Amino acid sequence: MLSLLLAVALAVTSAAGSLPLTNKEITLMLRSGYSSDSVLAEVQSRRVLGTLDPAAKKSIVEFGANAQLVAALESGAYTVSGSEADQARARAAEVAARRHAQIEQDQKFSTLYQAQQAATLAKAASAPPPGETPILDSLKPKLVRCHDGTISRVDGSELEKKKFVALYYSAHWCVPCRKFTPRLIDYYNRTVAAHPEFEIIFVSSDRSRFGWETYIGEAKMPWLAVDYDQLADLVGVRQLGGNSIPSLLVLDSASHLIASSYDGDTYLGPQNALAALDKIFVSASGK
Repeated sequence: MLSLLLAVALAVTSAAGSLPLTNKEITLMLRSGYSSDSVLAEVQSRRVLGTLDPAAKKSIVEFGANAQLVAALESGAYTVSGSEADQARARAAEVAARRHAQIEQDQKFSTLYQAQQAATLAKAASAPPPGETPILDSLKPKLVRCHDGTISRVDGSELEKKKFVALYYSAHWCVPCRKFTPRLIDYYNRTVAAHPEFEIIFVSSDRSRFGWETYIGEAKMPWLAVDYDQLADLVGVRQLGGNSIPSLLVLDSASHLIASSYDGDTYLGPQNALAALDKIFVSASGK
């Protein structure tokens, strides 16, 4: 159950921020369209595991790293200490283990029938431990509605009628996110017209409320969002989105994970989650 995974994530990550970057992750960020300035900001915020060796330098330069980014990495100023590196690797192993558990749920609930069976079994099972709240219930009091560039308060009650909710992890500073968001808006508008039981919740990775509001306004997001001021209390929810954005997690009404942007540790992108969701909708319509 994702609610159990959330409890584990909260316990493990409450005292830890984002993991330090590896040289491979820096290369992947540049390759996926991040600017050197954006990557440098992440390096300054999260720091780096290991020094920049010649092979890594060659890769990041090939994918557009500017002189300032290369110099920062070569200086070693942002390289974590040996003990910090060991702690980061341990945390990374914990995150990987949680993600494997999520993917197992993804495979288990890969069709609507299986999801319904799982929900029935979960309902028949014993009550969750005291203090454990399903993820969608925990989000209800923290939501706002985005519409045509504006933001308004909601009480979260509209989630009670939703059978499928996608958590959209994204940020204004992320170039691939800004490219994908218009496509997701098109998908959302088409899908909600045919399946009003579907909803999206934007979970921001922006660094300020201004960036969050700007992103919502410029994109004219049409869905729900976690209020930016509430995000600090949702470390576990943010961690469940993985280390790459844009990312989608699709949950059923009982907060079970039924689709995601990952296959194990491999980031496949939000299209992977949407493809799985389309199969569920086709199955539901009997086609």
